[in-house]
Amino acid sequence: MREPDEDRLEDVDSHEERPRRSSGLTLLGLLGGAVLVAMLLGQLTAPDPQPQTATAAATTTATDLPTGPAPDKPIGVESLKRCPVSMGALTLGDHLRLPGWTIERWDCDALTLGPWSVVIRASDGHFASKSAVVIFPFPGQPGPLDTPVARPHGGMWNAESRSLIWPINEGQNAKIVGDLGQTRLADLATRITAQRGRPSLAPVNGFTATPATTYRPPAVHEISYQSMDLGPEVSLGLGEIWTAVMSGAGAEAQAFEEGAKPAGLVRGKPAIYTTNPYPSRYSFGAGLNSGALVWESAPDEVTSIGFEGPATEKEAMAALRALADKGTMVTPAQWLRRDRSPVS
Repeated sequence: MREPDEDRLEDVDSHEERPRRSSGLTLLGLLGGAVLVAMLLGQLTAPDPQPQTATAAATTTATDLPTGPAPDKPIGVESLKRCPVSMGALTLGDHLRLPGWTIERWDCDALTLGPWSVVIRASDGHFASKSAVVIFPFPGQPGPLDTPVARPHGGMWNAESRSLIWPINEGQNAKIVGDLGQTRLADLATRITAQRGRPSLAPVNGFTATPATTYRPPAVHEISYQSMDLGPEVSLGLGEIWTAVMSGAGAEAQAFEEGAKPAGLVRGKPAIYTTNPYPSRYSFGAGLNSGALVWESAPDEVTSIGFEGPATEKEAMAALRALADKGTMVTPAQWLRRDRSPVS
């Protein structure tokens, strides 16, 4: 049998070796060939597919598929939607050269679960002086050192912490703490009511009360420094110096309970000195002293500057006051632009 011509296709029905097909099968073959030709022509005349971009191609490769959980979203806009607290911070030294270690602590449940507070001030009172803090609902119970009192009904007084606990609603207690004395605190307690789950003070001559605020701070803006980085004039020895800005009444309530002492003016505001800063901080150095100056920097805003190191209380108060007075308050917008570590 001769070799087929390479320049043309032979008719498959022209070979004598193959049996002749029926006309029906031939028609089906022609129809199938026509369909095949139409498909080939469609592919030849169809527009070219759009080229795949490098990004799209990269996402389809197995080596680029995510191998673990997505990274945390940067704190800022998302956190503000979750816990809307607008506050700045206190920076020390040259904050452009020495940014410090910035921490943002969140307790968003304080805005929804309470407890709630009102701060009561005498006409000549100020932060932690001639004032009182009411806490409702108070989650604790009277302790073994508390003694019953006639007013308010069911009340229990603790002379050491200068606090009074009494039932205000069925199954709920309230607490008032301050430096106004037992008799005055008891009188103020009888004028406290709970409205929509929050405490409120009926008008009293010589006293004013703030609107209800949180007891725990929903946010705390902290900046920490190594004392040696702030310059040789900071006579606190090797250790840590930190600042904190927060809202809520917890810091003032603790100042009363701890018997914090007056400390003059800091940044033009009356301040106290405490060896037990609020909120509590973890100590990483054994045998080191610690303390803080605390003041009300704005309505419903408390600022503190503290240290941990070998310095004495007298040395610390002088050095911390000088650092705070020379420090810079950054705005809430400036705070959001800082690199910071969120802690929930």
